Amino acid sequence: MKKNTTAKRITKVLDAVLKTEANSASCVLAYQPKEPKSLDRFKKIK
Repeated sequence: MKKNTTAKRITKVLDAVLKTEANSASCVLAYQPKEPKSLDRFKKIK
């Protein structure tokens, strides 16, 4: 039961991070890599 609750919380946190990163234009690296098409579902504006 505790594993399931922890997994759900981790999933929520990672979804929030993906939504933030999918809508961000900056990158930590020296170049902007191509974004995968699978990130489209996390974007605010399609």
